[in-house]
Amino acid sequence: MSNLIKTPFFILLIFLFYSCATTGMLPEDVDKIDFNSSEGKTGWSEYKQYENFTAYTLDQVYDAIKVGLGNAGFSIISADKMKGRIVGEHGMTLHDWNVIAGVYFKEANGLVKVAVIIEGSKDFGFSGDVTGDGWAGKILKSARNHLNSKY
Repeated sequence: MSNLIKTPFFILLIFLFYSCATTGMLPEDVDKIDFNSSEGKTGWSEYKQYENFTAYTLDQVYDAIKVGLGNAGFSIISADKMKGRIVGEHGMTLHDWNVIAGVYFKEANGLVKVAVIIEGSKDFGFSGDVTGDGWAGKILKSARNHLNSKY
């Protein structure tokens, strides 16, 4: 392969690797989450949403979050109740190469606070950045439905 062909190929390859969402983009544990920060689009393809669950235990919410991720089409990569973090990966969609969801939770003042952070691929695409496709809302709605139907 000539250098004329190799250079654009390697530039494209580097861009593709840089563009993918990874778990390293997410906070390590719930202690690094500011539950009072802005919601919605907070980065290039980062979205945040918060919710408080009352009348449920931390264990119940933890299980409901896993159900919510699964119902939204995410595979759980890691779940650590001690760190207050569950991470799921959605994989390729029509608009993204991959989507990563970090769901953080903690007990505070008689309720369970939950934060969902969505990271999508860093691309420009034909339709622009559509990573926000409601992933956080889908996860939280499914978790809420699970809690309401089970408890």
